[in-house]
Amino acid sequence: MEYIKSIIAREGVDVGYHNSNIHPKNGEGCKGKSGIDNEYTFEDVLKLAYNMEEKPNIIVKAGKNAKWYIKKIENDKIEEAIEKQSWRNTRNYKMYIIEWK
Repeated sequence: MEYIKSIIAREGVDVGYHNSNIHPKNGEGCKGKSGIDNEYTFEDVLKLAYNMEEKPNIIVKAGKNAKWYIKKIENDKIEEAIEKQSWRNTRNYKMYIIEWK
């Protein structure tokens, strides 16, 4: 994907909580209150994220059949945000940290 500089996958972690999810302005792919359709592939979600005004840098899948979640957090605060969520059971989560070109 020509518009991505790097992707780092982290297993068993998450950042933010209910109020940290963001959506495309046109509602494309949205499902329910705060997620992206679980039928979307990772590549589909990457395209959605790339086309958003405020470039998100986090994509989370909370389990095999779970919805996708798109988030934005400052890169230097990611580790701190992960630590704040250590009280939650996130063992099935997969979080992708994206750096755009």
